[in-house]
Amino acid sequence: MIIGVGIANYRFSMSVPGGNDFLARWVGAHYWVVKGINPYDPEVSLASQEMIYGRPANPAEGEDVAHFVYPLPAMIFFAPLAPFSYPVARAIWMTILEISLPILALIGIQLARWKPSRRMLLIVMVFSLVWYHGFRSVILGQFAVIEALLMTGALLAIQRRQDGVAGILLALSIAKPQMTVLLIIFVLLWAVLSKRWAIILWTVGSLIAMIGISLILIPDWPLQWLRQMVEYPTYTTNPTPVSVIAGLFPGISRQITQGLSAVLVLYMLWEWALAMGKGDRGFQWTAALTIVITNLLAIRTGTTNYVVLLPAILLIFCVWDERWGKKGNIAIVTVLMLLLVGLWMLFLVSVEGSFENDVMYLPLPILTIIGLWWSRWWIVRVSLLRPDQLKY
Repeated sequence: MIIGVGIANYRFSMSVPGGNDFLARWVGAHYWVVKGINPYDPEVSLASQEMIYGRPANPAEGEDVAHFVYPLPAMIFFAPLAPFSYPVARAIWMTILEISLPILALIGIQLARWKPSRRMLLIVMVFSLVWYHGFRSVILGQFAVIEALLMTGALLAIQRRQDGVAGILLALSIAKPQMTVLLIIFVLLWAVLSKRWAIILWTVGSLIAMIGISLILIPDWPLQWLRQMVEYPTYTTNPTPVSVIAGLFPGISRQITQGLSAVLVLYMLWEWALAMGKGDRGFQWTAALTIVITNLLAIRTGTTNYVVLLPAILLIFCVWDERWGKKGNIAIVTVLMLLLVGLWMLFLVSVEGSFENDVMYLPLPILTIIGLWWSRWWIVRVSLLRPDQLKY
């Protein structure tokens, strides 16, 4: 079956050019592994631009200059595909993402300790592949799917007291730091107060090892990476949900953005303080909240990053199932259908040429944080027990 999916993806990649989010990363890996050229070199970016546009990009027109723009340790994921031609590499990458999305759903179900019926499980897994944010991630070849898998995998490892595995996965998640930095800080603080020292040792140790090896390979890569990061806002204007909301009041949008951001950060820190020393379910709820707030605030974000919100949604569904039984399951299926149809319809009626409208940044994180707030009491009350009083 996987081979069949891979062949279908190859035919798609040959007939439908694209996958630009993956293309720039593959070109960086290909030029470094095969040709020995630094992935942050302007020559590499130019090669990506020519593959996308057939010419150098025009940043003034909003065209992507296609820098590698990932920290060098991310090569762990991209370098194995460097020897292949782009259509083959893209097909393999799409297949990996298509496998990863249902796995992400399964991890989310286990994190929530939800026991859905087989029919519900099948519905959730199919949804993970065809909903707007998941499907778009596959078509674009977005690393966000792998990043979400690393983050939620780390949380599941913590739940199961596999602290070494959790630390390694958290360290690997620095491949896309804007998605994971707040979660890593929260987990490390929680680990200190919960005396889960192995999480800290494995996370920090793995980070030191990965960064150390990468510095041996390219000693000045952090400076080159930062240079590309600084250039990023000059050719793209990815909004955040907070900035989209503030944009409704253009005269004071900057003040609203700063104010809302400050309120969200302070609220998140308050929830962090409440979660310290508490049990797994409270920890998982706070981790989910941290991930949602990260996506509300992240400077470099995209709607493809929202695949990481799927486990938070499943945590909410678990509460509905526990509280309402059959009615809860009806509500879950209804919401899944509304998300599936509603997000696609919103995209189709708002798309501007080939560009996604900023309105697509709003529905999912706002609905998810409201759902988490609603479910907070039923989830967090269980965590009043100390971690050592809970069975894992």
